[in-house]
Amino acid sequence: MNKTYAQNYIFSLEDISIAIKGGIPLKVNLKVNNGDFIIIKGKNSSGKSMLLKLFYLKCIPNNGKILFEGNELKSSNKDLVQEFRKKIGVILQNDFLIPFLNVYQNIEIACEIQRNTKNIESRMNEIFKWLSLQHIKNEKIQNLSNSQKQKVVIARALINNPKLILADQPETFLDHDFRKKLMYLFSSLNRLGSTIIMTTNDLSQFDESCRIITLDT
Repeated sequence: MNKTYAQNYIFSLEDISIAIKGGIPLKVNLKVNNGDFIIIKGKNSSGKSMLLKLFYLKCIPNNGKILFEGNELKSSNKDLVQEFRKKIGVILQNDFLIPFLNVYQNIEIACEIQRNTKNIESRMNEIFKWLSLQHIKNEKIQNLSNSQKQKVVIARALINNPKLILADQPETFLDHDFRKKLMYLFSSLNRLGSTIIMTTNDLSQFDESCRIITLDT
């Protein structure tokens, strides 16, 4: 893996080694600067999704340290982990939505969980417009196509204007035109100050300002 170090960083993975199913251990030393736009690439089973799991603390390794804004994040420090998760938006493959709720309710609940309901109506309208969800906002999740579900997952992750956005192949199920629109949205959020870390198999939408991390198997 490429290593980049900086004095001013928001997130740090230090001396981490974690097993990947069917592969060699993933060894990580990585510092993320505030305002970075990082693209993680690599072959299938190279550890891209596992690396993202480290970033949103889905798994916490036995060896090494995970630090956010200088504070070490440990599973034993539940308050700190909870505060950290309030600052991030996560877009995963096969992410779970609540099937018996409608689109609006699935996104709204993310605001309620984070107790961030100020100006909720205007924020909801803005995200619906950006992701072309206006016409299905009252539709139950179970009635949506895979493409529509993916847009709801993205909206749920972005509705609280997260400081850190983690996205695992967010272009999955989206057509070419909407992929371009999504990457423009990500670039706009990045220019406004959000730090973005994402995996993708399609680098055609990104410019040289993005930081590329290559995982080698």
